[in-house]
Amino acid sequence: MLASGRAWAVSITTDGLAEWQEELAVQTLTAVAESIPQSGGAEYRAEILQTVARRLFAGYRVTVTPRGKGAAVVRFDAQDGTLLWRVELATPSLRDMPLEWFGSDVEGFASEIASLLDGVPLESLSWSDRALQDKINALAAERLPGWTPEMLITRGEAEAVLSVSFVPQMPMILAVNPSFTSTSLPTLFYGEFREELQGHYAPLVGLPVKWAAKHSRDLAEWTEDYINEQMLVRRSNSSAEASFQASQISNMNVKIDSRNYTIAAWATIYAGTSDKSAELGLHLGRKVELIPDLDMEAYAEGILGLQDWQIDGRFGLRFRPMVRSLWLGGEWDTEDEMWWGKLSLDAELHKPYAWVRLREDGIFNGALGWRATEYISFEVEYDERDGDRWSLKMIGNL
Repeated sequence: MLASGRAWAVSITTDGLAEWQEELAVQTLTAVAESIPQSGGAEYRAEILQTVARRLFAGYRVTVTPRGKGAAVVRFDAQDGTLLWRVELATPSLRDMPLEWFGSDVEGFASEIASLLDGVPLESLSWSDRALQDKINALAAERLPGWTPEMLITRGEAEAVLSVSFVPQMPMILAVNPSFTSTSLPTLFYGEFREELQGHYAPLVGLPVKWAAKHSRDLAEWTEDYINEQMLVRRSNSSAEASFQASQISNMNVKIDSRNYTIAAWATIYAGTSDKSAELGLHLGRKVELIPDLDMEAYAEGILGLQDWQIDGRFGLRFRPMVRSLWLGGEWDTEDEMWWGKLSLDAELHKPYAWVRLREDGIFNGALGWRATEYISFEVEYDERDGDRWSLKMIGNL
């Protein structure tokens, strides 16, 4: 290492130190060497550097060998021979799945730390403990983001013991908010899951947000396994798909869909139009397999307009053309007794969606929507059949 001193340049090379000790030792030795007057010979300067170094670097016998003007090799040998080290990891107070994830994350970590201490004298930590702590922190940041390792060193008769405990860093999870969407089941059917999941998520409170983010997929799968075991989900032949967003108030977004049936109900209030005021809707569907490996659904819908108290019936068939949230199909509408071609995107939580219909005579009907919560959506609709073609809708998902 070459450093520029106040009066002259010094190059110090070390031998016999652990890698994490070298940078600190070279910085210290360089500062000392630069302060030694260059008026004396190389042997003289090496002797002074050696005398000072033996006082600074406890635990080692230090030998300095000059290598020309301003250069020296500093050899470190452990004073008391090789010391046996044992590393113990103290697991934080965790339970259930977080405890398993922590155990998986620290697998082999004790051996990795022990390799850092191989041949390192205990006394040398009096000047290099900070460097060791920094090295362990760097290793922990990869394995355990959000956890701060703390060291405690004790010495027995035949070995030294390094105990490492882990303290969670801020921010930490204060609560987990589960939310649900489904294109197969009414909201009322799975609303009871929320209270049950609050207790299920109790082990997550107090976990570091960074560490929870690392295990987002694990947390989602944990939730999916729990919901898929519920009686309602099993009987409806449904499955859950979850995604976890780590923060102090974390979000667990769960989508539940049946592999066989589709049931949906809604209530709508219109604004900005005199043609409609409110309506109630019911969707019943059955998954069919007319073409192998292609999702298809035959469905019937009934929409009761609360302004004229007439029921509009729709009967259709739709399929997914390779895009997961996209449906294409056609339906017969009893209101005008014509066929409509229809394209729609599933409404996902906190995301925009859309649907468009084109009647066989070219009349257009469509909407752009936003799923604000699992219960409420908003749509801006355009319908060429109405006098007021544009309207704003608030939809309550029942």
